[in-house]
Amino acid sequence: MVDKNAEMGMGTLIIFIAMILVAAIAASVLISTTGALRGKALTTGKATTQEVGTVISTVQLYGEDGSNQTVDHLYLSVKLGAGSDAIKFSDTLIRMQLSNTTADYLYSASGSCTDTSTLAAGGDFGVKYQITGTNNKSGYLVRGDVIQVCMIAPREIREGEKIRVSITPMAGSPTILEVSVPDQVTDKRVSLFP
Repeated sequence: MVDKNAEMGMGTLIIFIAMILVAAIAASVLISTTGALRGKALTTGKATTQEVGTVISTVQLYGEDGSNQTVDHLYLSVKLGAGSDAIKFSDTLIRMQLSNTTADYLYSASGSCTDTSTLAAGGDFGVKYQITGTNNKSGYLVRGDVIQVCMIAPREIREGEKIRVSITPMAGSPTILEVSVPDQVTDKRVSLFP
């Protein structure tokens, strides 16, 4: 004689064990997915913070070689805004827009702000540290640094002409500066900003 209750008990036990196995597999899938999403969220958050939080502040902009009523060389002093991450010069693009000309400038490690003949007109920019911060690192702009960026205009900039300079780091907000050359350029050094 077969015990019917024992048969039902064994069937219930098999179904119960199968449900526990399915629940365990589903839980492990959820845990691994949650871990992967958490990692992506942290990476995205860090990139977003760097993109929004890294800002270059303009201290001064002046032009030189104004002896013939034009400006040929531009010198821009900049520093990092509060809370900004370090910016690598070689990962930075500077664009100068004049009324009918646009030029892109890339960092030249051999470019000198003391001897601008080492720079290509409308192509290279050089860097000179005016103030070095406590964590200064060559080739980078870090908090506490004030640097002078020098470049040669793609053509002579005339009196009264507008200049738009944008500095775009690989990670961070672009800085845009729009100025006008004074209507009368009589000195060798011409202050453009502030």
